[in-house]
Amino acid sequence: MNKKLKTILIAVLLVAVGAGVGAYAASTYGTQSDPLVAKSYLDNTLTPKLQSEFQTKVDQQSQVLENEIASANKTMNFAAVSLSKGQTLRCSEGCEVVLRSGSAAASAALSDVTAGTEVSSGGALTANHLNVAPDSAALTATAAATLLVRGVYTVG
Repeated sequence: MNKKLKTILIAVLLVAVGAGVGAYAASTYGTQSDPLVAKSYLDNTLTPKLQSEFQTKVDQQSQVLENEIASANKTMNFAAVSLSKGQTLRCSEGCEVVLRSGSAAASAALSDVTAGTEVSSGGALTANHLNVAPDSAALTATAAATLLVRGVYTVG
């Protein structure tokens, strides 16, 4: 009888512990501080919202990069510049200049890349030769001149 009572007592204890664990689990899961999320909420609400926000960010960054590339391309192409006699073209470092017509003289040393020589200060530029400013340089039109210029420059 004693053994039978122990078995019943153990069975009742196991049922009570199981019910307690179940009650604890039911009370702690799905609360306001730790909610359960339904798959339909994830599929129909959260995922489309995250995808939309992600696509918006990607579009914004793409536009920024396109603008940067477009502005970089402006300095990558040669621009035709016309100078009248006496006008000066001031070049920044790395600026490239090709004399297409007329005549111009260097106010500071330029590298004539086509000939592999240096155009010294006061020297005349050769037509259709690529000249590069190793540092800030200038050239002055000795007659009306047309130049192709790539890089940062000012006309004055």
